[in-house]
Amino acid sequence: MKIRSDLEGVVYVHTAGGGVACLKAGDTVPDGVEVGDHLTEKTTESKESDGAGDKPRRGRPPRSAPVD
Repeated sequence: MKIRSDLEGVVYVHTAGGGVACLKAGDTVPDGVEVGDHLTEKTTESKESDGAGDKPRRGRPPRSAPVD
């Protein structure tokens, strides 16, 4: 599991051994450390299924054929 690549700044987390880890964008989350889902990257399957990255269609619709 990795920290989101678009995260700005750092996150300080407590490790299982009682220490503190400083994680920045793209860092791998160490074993025994729990971070919220909002801080981790989603897998490619979930990005495709939820449509979160889709852009809305913009512009005017195409002209229809004139009616005779």
